[in-house]
Amino acid sequence: MKNIIISISAILFSFITLNAQNIVTEKWQNGNKKSEGSIIGNTNSVSNETKEQLAQRTSAITKDGKWSYWFENGTLKSEEYYNKGEMTGTWKSYHENGTIESETNFSTGKAVVFHKNGQKHSEGTMKSGMITIGKWIGYFENGAKNYEGTYNNQGQKDGIWKWWNEKGEVTAEQHFKNGTLVK
Repeated sequence: MKNIIISISAILFSFITLNAQNIVTEKWQNGNKKSEGSIIGNTNSVSNETKEQLAQRTSAITKDGKWSYWFENGTLKSEEYYNKGEMTGTWKSYHENGTIESETNFSTGKAVVFHKNGQKHSEGTMKSGMITIGKWIGYFENGAKNYEGTYNNQGQKDGIWKWWNEKGEVTAEQHFKNGTLVK
């Protein structure tokens, strides 16, 4: 009976270890944090592990919760959120000067990218996997429209795309079908 309890305890401990959430921190050579976040999965390597076993074990590791990344100088680079490996919540990234670079809300799909001067660079819809879909509009640093077009659900240009110069004059118009230029 005692051996059975020990065996069950060992199996339960192994299961808990394999599915435990671990905080992972990576640092730059200067000691500043490079990245930090939670993972689910077994990060413990085995000395006689084959390449195939290593690949199988690491493919089962998934990001979970908040992940933060920093530039080497210690300035925040980005914040991301995961739910068992799925992109979720509002992701933000920053230029090295501290101004916002992009903001993507995976609940609504709304995505906005900014120039370093704070003006909008582009806006549209993004789905999990960082795939651009639907209508996107791009802007010059002065705020004037640069381009407008649509992406299909695979993230390929689809339909009519137009480009403007900074004076507001149409400079090009192209027609795409599933990422291929038609005319």
